[in-house]
Amino acid sequence: MEILVTNPQVPQTHPTIDPSRSAGNQNALEAAESAAKDFSIVVGGPVYDLMRRLHLVRQTLPNVWGRVFGLLAVIWLPLLLLSLKDGMAFGHQVKIPFLYDFAVYGRFFIGLPLLLYAELWIDPAIRQGVSEFVDARLVPEQELPGFKGVLQRVQHMRDSWIPEVILLGLAFFPTFLFQHDWVAGGVTSWHTTATGLSPEGWWFAVCSAPVMRYILYRWLFRYLLWAVLLLKISRLQLTLMPTHPDRAAGLNFLATTQKHFGILACGLGCSVAGRVANTMVFEGASLASFKSTLVGFVVLSVIMGLLPLALLFPKLKKVRKEGLLEYGRLANTYTGSFDRKWVHPAARPSEPLLGTPDLQSLADLGNSFAFVENMRWAPISRKLVQQLAGWSAIPLIPIIIFGTPTAELVQQVIKMIM
Repeated sequence: MEILVTNPQVPQTHPTIDPSRSAGNQNALEAAESAAKDFSIVVGGPVYDLMRRLHLVRQTLPNVWGRVFGLLAVIWLPLLLLSLKDGMAFGHQVKIPFLYDFAVYGRFFIGLPLLLYAELWIDPAIRQGVSEFVDARLVPEQELPGFKGVLQRVQHMRDSWIPEVILLGLAFFPTFLFQHDWVAGGVTSWHTTATGLSPEGWWFAVCSAPVMRYILYRWLFRYLLWAVLLLKISRLQLTLMPTHPDRAAGLNFLATTQKHFGILACGLGCSVAGRVANTMVFEGASLASFKSTLVGFVVLSVIMGLLPLALLFPKLKKVRKEGLLEYGRLANTYTGSFDRKWVHPAARPSEPLLGTPDLQSLADLGNSFAFVENMRWAPISRKLVQQLAGWSAIPLIPIIIFGTPTAELVQQVIKMIM
């Protein structure tokens, strides 16, 4: 309740500031800022808490390289020892020996470190993006408690044991029982024999592959959390300006956050590149036969990378629509006044038209309306699309170079230079 202090000698035209209300708003702002700075989709969850109690990860962000070497000791080293014992590590006993398998290197020595390092790459970017909603005052004071509640609910979903159990079940489900890849075919490999799986193949099927699948599925769950967070925030009454220069009503900073997810596509692309390399080297396939596969992977990676931002489409569409109406009314009012003053005046204007600020104001109003009209319906830019495509294409570049004839490759390089 605001208290009006009146003075019989000096009339009061403005109410004084209520100290309790000011303190309440300040406390809500500080609480929202603290929640945003502490928000994480990585640091939390039953499996993470278990690893923290076992001192396998730190309290803040995980010790990535320690986990990488620890996982390699569990999922790769036994494969090496078993293949050495069975004579499948190198030599000519099988067409694809273990140490010559490009898919193993792409999956375990490049893809795995990238998926784990992504925690250090993505989580701070998300925290910064979430904080920007508060720092840029996009969340009005009355919505600060709701904003804090959204962050808490998403972190509660992150910490739930139900998704973790489902992810573990999906990852360690014996999918090899239904996959033709595990049956010996025309090209023999270290993980199969004439009768089925070799010992190292069994270790790969029940341990190595499920661990990799769990890491991937967990990132898909985190990605879902990020999408849910954006969807819930978009339902708040945000302070969005349709005339913002970023042409996304002030939300273009989310594109900077989203580009960090490209490292996940890069990690997955390493596995794809390894399998393609095996087929090209050991089966004699041509690069042209994988053209649709490689292009499809890049396109799908870009689409997946843009989906969370596409959830903001209804919000920005509404902002644009309302902005066009409001600035259209403003333009009608101003242009009408301009017309009555300069075009069809009742009396001759007392000031000259040349140099009048009315012309500049008219031009500024036109520019503002053009900003609203050209506003994007999602914080998706061409630069973001190029960045996501670049991330997903990086692992494929060696395959393209390897599969392209030298003369043709040199000719393409010369064309780009000239």
